[in-house]
Amino acid sequence: MVYFNDLAWTGDGRVRGWTTRSLDRENNPFFRKRWKVVAAFLYLWGMVGFFTGTGVLIGPARWVTMGLEQAGFGQKAQDHAMQAVILLFLFASGALALWLLRQTIHGSWRTRMGIPAVCTALALVSLYAWLNPGRMLAAAAGGGGIPASLATASGARFIFGAYPDEATLRRLKHDGVTAVISLQHPAVLPFEPASIETEKKAAARVGVRFIHAAMLPWVSDNREALEKIRQIAHSGRGVYYVHCGLGRDRTNVVRRMLEAEGVQTAMHHSIARASTFADRLRVPHGRHGRDFQRGALRELEPGVWLIPYPNPAELGGYLSAGQVKQVVLLLDPNDALQKGWRDEAQRALGVARVPVVSRPLMGRDLPTAKEIAEYVRTLPKPVAVVAPRTPFSNDDRYPGTEAAGALMDAYAALAPPVPAAGGTR
Repeated sequence: MVYFNDLAWTGDGRVRGWTTRSLDRENNPFFRKRWKVVAAFLYLWGMVGFFTGTGVLIGPARWVTMGLEQAGFGQKAQDHAMQAVILLFLFASGALALWLLRQTIHGSWRTRMGIPAVCTALALVSLYAWLNPGRMLAAAAGGGGIPASLATASGARFIFGAYPDEATLRRLKHDGVTAVISLQHPAVLPFEPASIETEKKAAARVGVRFIHAAMLPWVSDNREALEKIRQIAHSGRGVYYVHCGLGRDRTNVVRRMLEAEGVQTAMHHSIARASTFADRLRVPHGRHGRDFQRGALRELEPGVWLIPYPNPAELGGYLSAGQVKQVVLLLDPNDALQKGWRDEAQRALGVARVPVVSRPLMGRDLPTAKEIAEYVRTLPKPVAVVAPRTPFSNDDRYPGTEAAGALMDAYAALAPPVPAAGGTR
């Protein structure tokens, strides 16, 4: 068996080489036993993976999720992207460890001592940072600023941040926090099991309730934990501090879930603004911005948006978070599929306290489309008009887009709108 094209393993487990390099092989432990080479590779990979993984998490991983969120992609897309980043990281860190191993094998004794020592030192620095995530990593990862705050109709209030030490818990209690919700998972070894136990004891000493809603980052839908928090949002009382380690990925999953459930955002500068139709229209993916699953977005007039029936991610990301003041459904109750969509939208938007009205439009019924267009003009802006399907950015009115086409034509035939005093939001 050949190793790096210049080493060969003998049958007794020793190494035979035919390189022309000047190596003191009698004094080089890597040329004696195969297990030492394997052990050295695994050690270097562990050390390299640890400190480079920390850098990826607070750098590229953050940039990927932020970029996808700003582009309007949902949580599932962000999860898949993060899984791809993790796989790429594993291959890259393994390749780097293999290269360092080669340098170690062929280097002088100083190199053989120096490379593992440097990798170990960097890993220890990362370890110290992970043992103090709220202080060392949260700010770098984008989760260590003033925590965002959300308030629910039930009276429960949620604050989001990084892992709290005991001093932070005492400050939170002084500020009115009554319970802490930990999203850390015991399977995230070796840090989070110890952090969970430490926080439990600290919370007991401080006098705040500890609630565990364990979530795995990027590799699970975490349905059970999210449902637990959803129930707290609908029936809980008090102020809840929600955190993972860095106060970034898992905490933002919870925040977006709560916003999609109709949780109203408190007035706080640290809360990211929910995506709007205007944001999607600016995404350079076509003539009408980035298409929805069932068609493209149309701005019929300022503040009036025609959209196809959204999938669950689009519904939560563009309607349930309160971006519009009114939703008008053109869905046909005589069509089983559209009736199901209508019921689903009314149920989801009812939870979100978004006003919904059903004005069915069957096919190219232009007189009815004109009545609906005139009615929509009387509604407070912004308003979303939902058709079963809309033409995509190529403007092809394929079968199923008849209602959307009729409303577009009816709007085009109306007189230009009279600007309202003070404009629209």
